[in-house]
Amino acid sequence: MSPTVKYTFSLLRKYLKPYVQLVATLGAIIVLYNTLQIFIPQVLRIYIDAAMSGTFDYKFLLTSSLIYIAANLLHRILMVIMRYISIQLAWLTTNDLRVDLTSHCINLDMTFHNKLKTGDMIERIDGDSTTLSEFFSTFSIYFLGSFLVIFGVLVAVFIEGWVYGVTFLGYTLVAFLAIFSVRNVVAPFWKKLRESTTALYGNIEESVSGLEDIQPNGAGSYIMKRFHDFSRTNFKDGIKSAFYSRIYFLLTILMRAVINLVILVIAGYFSDSLGINIGELYLLLTYASTILWPIRLIIWQIDMMQNSIANIDRIKEFFDMKSKIEDTGTEVFPDRNIKLIFDNLSFGYKEDELVLKNINFNLLPEKKIGLVGKTGSGKTTIARLIFRLYDPNDGAIRINGHTARDYPLSELRQNIAYVTQDVELFKASLKDNITFFNKEITDEQVLNVIHELGLKDWFDKLPNGLESVIYSDEVGLSAGEEQLLALTRAFLKNPKIVILDEASSRLDPATERQVENALEKLLHGRSAIIIAHRLPTLEKVDDIIILSQGEIIEAGSRSDLVSNPDSLFSELIHKGMEGYLT
Repeated sequence: MSPTVKYTFSLLRKYLKPYVQLVATLGAIIVLYNTLQIFIPQVLRIYIDAAMSGTFDYKFLLTSSLIYIAANLLHRILMVIMRYISIQLAWLTTNDLRVDLTSHCINLDMTFHNKLKTGDMIERIDGDSTTLSEFFSTFSIYFLGSFLVIFGVLVAVFIEGWVYGVTFLGYTLVAFLAIFSVRNVVAPFWKKLRESTTALYGNIEESVSGLEDIQPNGAGSYIMKRFHDFSRTNFKDGIKSAFYSRIYFLLTILMRAVINLVILVIAGYFSDSLGINIGELYLLLTYASTILWPIRLIIWQIDMMQNSIANIDRIKEFFDMKSKIEDTGTEVFPDRNIKLIFDNLSFGYKEDELVLKNINFNLLPEKKIGLVGKTGSGKTTIARLIFRLYDPNDGAIRINGHTARDYPLSELRQNIAYVTQDVELFKASLKDNITFFNKEITDEQVLNVIHELGLKDWFDKLPNGLESVIYSDEVGLSAGEEQLLALTRAFLKNPKIVILDEASSRLDPATERQVENALEKLLHGRSAIIIAHRLPTLEKVDDIIILSQGEIIEAGSRSDLVSNPDSLFSELIHKGMEGYLT
């Protein structure tokens, strides 16, 4: 058994295990459904023989008719129930798979997210899972059920006569031999189709996200050409995979004609010795058609399995990806007197391109450091390293004597609030946006934070309080209000350290006062690193660090730097420092 097939069955076991009762119910229905499929032709055969016997027993014929109708009706009802349960089971299991894929994706480091396009990620998580749901919803019914039908037909035909039994057995073996001799032809084409589909989605996402740059630069025709190229490749791959899949169906149509011919020849030449009658001939021809359908379904499932194997390969590859940020720390995060040290730290997003070089500074308990520097100087990178979105190439970040890696990620990030420039909001209630959907946080806790930050007036203007839906007809937030919401999130965590990448957008005076008041309360009694974009914000800090091209070019207490006319910070204040605050 190939590693992929083993992994396929391990996935089935893992995701079907929580629904074992549903699986057992489906299994019982499949057995009953396929038993009826063998039984129904027998009833009609008995009816035909009785009708052709010349002695009309109307009561027997009526009873046979009613049994035939009831069996057919039950057969159809079971088919509907079976289909419903299989679809339900498929969506339950693949939704669990989507959750696991999404959770795994979230826990991967930022290097992975920077490399993979959004469209590719959606296709990996949702596209591959959807294809598997189609496979899971039909595999149990058609693949396993088809083998039951084939087995039942062979047993029934052997009972009718060994000549017919051997003929049907030979036909079945030849059909399966033909199928399995060409099954490996299809898999590469399906895998190539999935890859070209992913590339197409990635191209669409890339084009849409870059629309602001594409339109002003007149690159629309080039983008359309690329889209056409990706679409054409996807179309060709789809045609090839569909063409090779149809070989199976052409093969079974030919084999159906052959088996019918063989039955008629046997019935003609051996009618005297075998004693065949009309009812038995009907039964054999019906079983010949019946056994063909399961073979075709098995072929279909093999096609789908080949497609699913391509998806399963990609899912396995996705699960095999490991985060470079190891979460092996066991230290308890300190409750007070927190001292954070950058110890000769160097870092680069690419190994050969350092964006921070030999960074050394101390953040003492309850002190505030302001980071100043032009875009690309490394300010935001410092914030990301503290939050362990990345790990340094050299040196270390130390917290009370232990490196950041010594603390569990959950504890580290729970005790550090990172407020970014771009506030991520969801189309959900205000409470869900503040709590990130954490149901353990009560309304009272959220309201207390809102009041403590002095945001009651803003909150009172909302139409439905905490249940007001953000970015709907109810509530649309300004840039300043988004900042207020972000500060509320941070305050709710009750962090020990605050990292603030201040929003560079201009705010109206009223909102700016609210932001200033909220920020003052958030920073009170806490250590903080502030990436400042406005001069008033730097008045809150104790120390200043000026960065240029990933290096500290000046550092010291704010008061000393301001009073020192030779300092770069003093010069920037007097000459205007907008360029260093962007």
